[in-house]
Amino acid sequence: MKQFRYIILSLLATISIFGAVVVSSCKNKCGSTTCQNGGTCTSNVCVCPTGYSGNACQTGWSDVAIGTYNCVRSDCKPAVEGDSTWQSAVTKDATNGGYTIDISKFDNSSITVAATIDSAINGISKITIAPSTGSAGINATGTYTNNVITLDFTSAVAGIGGFSCRIVMTKL
Repeated sequence: MKQFRYIILSLLATISIFGAVVVSSCKNKCGSTTCQNGGTCTSNVCVCPTGYSGNACQTGWSDVAIGTYNCVRSDCKPAVEGDSTWQSAVTKDATNGGYTIDISKFDNSSITVAATIDSAINGISKITIAPSTGSAGINATGTYTNNVITLDFTSAVAGIGGFSCRIVMTKL
């Protein structure tokens, strides 16, 4: 009788473990698609968290903007001296999932700013830069479309005053 109980208990334990493995391995499955980047399956469709899109939440909103750019500064008020053309790199920021980018050499300086990029509507993504430590009081809004970032920005540098300009960045 004891041996029969051990067999039944062993069988139940094996079924429970097998069931747990099957359930956990399927928790992000949506039909034949596995939801990525924290996406969840609802009604057999992946529902993506902020910053990701695609049928499997595989694409970060910032992915399209990553690259090296030729930059041109214009329309500065008051006028800003110095080179008005340079190259800048846009990289994915590691801290905020798929919707934050870092722009190096912002305004042809040694400053790197973090920007958020919103999901594309009709192929146009909205980009926002808000002031943060080390960004010289930079505020900017703009767009990314067809490999071009256009940013209108203001900067308030301590002891110098403020200015506003436009930067057009074209991906190489």
